[in-house]
This record gives sequence, structure tokens and C-alpha cells, in this order.
Amino acid sequence: MAIAQSSPKEEQHQQCHGGRGGWVFQAIAMLVATAVTTQAAYRARREPWDLAFVLFSYADLGLLFLCLSVYERLPPPPLEEVQEGDSGDDGAAVRWRLKMVVWALSTALSVAFAWRVAAVMPAPAMKAALWGMTSTVAVAGFYLLFVYRPVTISSSEMDTCKHKQSSPKLDQMV
Repeated sequence: MAIAQSSPKEEQHQQCHGGRGGWVFQAIAMLVATAVTTQAAYRARREPWDLAFVLFSYADLGLLFLCLSVYERLPPPPLEEVQEGDSGDDGAAVRWRLKMVVWALSTALSVAFAWRVAAVMPAPAMKAALWGMTSTVAVAGFYLLFVYRPVTISSSEMDTCKHKQSSPKLDQMV
């Protein structure tokens, strides 16, 4: 009988990123979303646009959860900054595509909710403010996911999850 053993690097990754229990939260969240969607779809069954909105929101949220769960299971990217095309790492291409899909799904969900809320807004200025905020969120999300490059952190700074460096004063308070 073979026993699967994980490497120390995988164990550290699981400790720092929540281990294997994340599926429970995702399952509960999807069950709640399914129950709420079923109730909303039943109430909207005679209004085609309302029903389409409910079903689109549910499908978009489900796909968003799925993509985020796949993204979280990918191995972490290397610490060194590598020029595009030089790494030969298929994981980088998959991470980039998943980030693009996550951005598109979250933007579509934001736009759908803004569209529904704008339909009931009384003043044109309020509608403009709503669409301005939605556009700002979409553009800022794109910038943070694809344009912004944070400063590279050294491997000694990355070990803070493993060594739990905190101040003695904070330990006394806790």
C-alpha cells in the first residue's frame, strides 16, 4: 500500500494558504447561492428579463468560484522575475489566462448589477455616478491584475508565514 507524501514546500504552502479545508466553505457558499437563486428564479418566473438576470448572476458566480478555486490550486509562481517567453513555464500562461477570465467574470457581474440598479435610479446624475463607480472598479481591477508589478520580496521576507514573527507586546495582548 503506497502512502502519498507531500514535500516540505507543499506542506508549507498548505499551512500558509489554508490547507485542504477550503472546499467546505466553497460548497456551503454554492449551496446557499443555489438556494437563493432557486427562490429568486421562482419569484421571477413570469418576468423573462428578471429570470435572465438571476440565472446569469448565478452562472457567473459559479464560474467565478470555479476559476478562483483552480487558480488557488496552481503552484505558486517563482520568486524571480522572468521575462515573458524565457521561462518555458506553462503554469505562468495558465495563471495569466485564469486571471483574465476572473477579471472578465467579475467585471460582467459588476456590470450586470449596475445595469439592474441603474434601471431603478430616479436621477440621471445618480445613474452616472453608479456607472462611474462600476467603470472605476473594472479599470482598477484590470490595472492591479495585469499592469501593476509589486516590488519583489526576498525569500527571507517570505518566510514570515512559517516563522510567525511578531512583537512581544502583541503576544502579551493576545
